[in-house]
Amino acid sequence: MEELTFKDEAAALYDEAFAHVTAYFMPFLLQAAGVAPGMRVLDIATGTGLSAEAALAVVGPTGHVSAADISPSMVAKARERLGGAPNVSVLIEDGQALSFPDGSFDAVLCNLGLM
Repeated sequence: MEELTFKDEAAALYDEAFAHVTAYFMPFLLQAAGVAPGMRVLDIATGTGLSAEAALAVVGPTGHVSAADISPSMVAKARERLGGAPNVSVLIEDGQALSFPDGSFDAVLCNLGLM
């Protein structure tokens, strides 16, 4: 299988291209996943962290969001967006081979992820 990589340019333009789509669908995604205060949420293929940011607002200070993406440039953008929050982790992870133990999260999100 050929590996797909994302260039730095994609990370730089991601918000411009997809922020409006993410904003529209985010309430539906969070509701469908049952995200609630205090939950531990994983956002796979977080991109620049738009979905993780929305989840963080719902889980509040007693919850935790782990934002994961395979692209180092996307993770860098997500860290910029989410870096100040004490209850968020932004990680380089392959969504098809995650390092987390089973049962680590109450909900898992994936908005516009490619597998």
